Amino acid sequence: MTEKNQNVQEIDSLMLLQFYAEWCHPCKMMMPVVNTLKERLEDWLNVHQVDVDQQQELAIKYGIRSVPTFVVLKNNVEVWRSSGVLSEAALEQKLTSLR
Repeated sequence: MTEKNQNVQEIDSLMLLQFYAEWCHPCKMMMPVVNTLKERLEDWLNVHQVDVDQQQELAIKYGIRSVPTFVVLKNNVEVWRSSGVLSEAALEQKLTSLR
């Protein structure tokens, strides 16, 4: 997410929020996984990568206590949350099941 769209816009679709920090090694491990899924699932999934140090208000809004944390919104309602490293297959399977 850029500073211009610091607030998550309300949309009617599935959205993955990836909360991360530049200094976080597990976050760095998850970046290529999320970027791959972002490209593969772009027809029905919106992905926003949120740097908790740069966008603290958004991290507070979603109650982020550790990174990486993944929050999935469906029609602007949180339907799933997970913290820590996930495999690409596990994350894709979960996102597909929430679709």
